[in-house]
Amino acid sequence: MSKKRMIVYDDQLLIDMELIFNAIREAKGDWKKVEQEMSAYLTAVQGMVESNSTE
Repeated sequence: MSKKRMIVYDDQLLIDMELIFNAIREAKGDWKKVEQEMSAYLTAVQGMVESNSTE
């Protein structure tokens, strides 16, 4: 059975805990960097949605 890793809502990202902790490990514990990356990802997704809804 497949596992959902990420669910995207208009104003939220629901991300599998394993993915977050792996990202923090890869960033050598810099959770603030990971937080900024996730915020940037959400902003990018929101931009894609907005641009598609105006077409």
